[in-house]
Amino acid sequence: APPQQEERVRLAEIRDAFFALPEDQRAALHLVTIEGLSYQEAADTLGIPVGTLMSRLGRARAALRAYEHEGGDGARSDRAGRPPPESGPRFRLVGGSDDPAG
Repeated sequence: APPQQEERVRLAEIRDAFFALPEDQRAALHLVTIEGLSYQEAADTLGIPVGTLMSRLGRARAALRAYEHEGGDGARSDRAGRPPPESGPRFRLVGGSDDPAG
């Protein structure tokens, strides 16, 4: 069987990115993408106008795209656009060139 480590890591990264979203965006995204509700059904469930739901979905999707673009390390820039301190490699390759024992 092929190794599944990369798939598990990727799934964990997606889960972390999803749970890092604000609650209102996460709820909207969950209802539409996971539960399969229409925009109107999701808006009714949340008790908000459809336009508000669409705005929350747009912000959630943009945040996930930014997370993916940033390499999934959860790094976010501040309001001035500066990267956070201590941005570095996400993973250390065991047995790779950065392994001091290898």
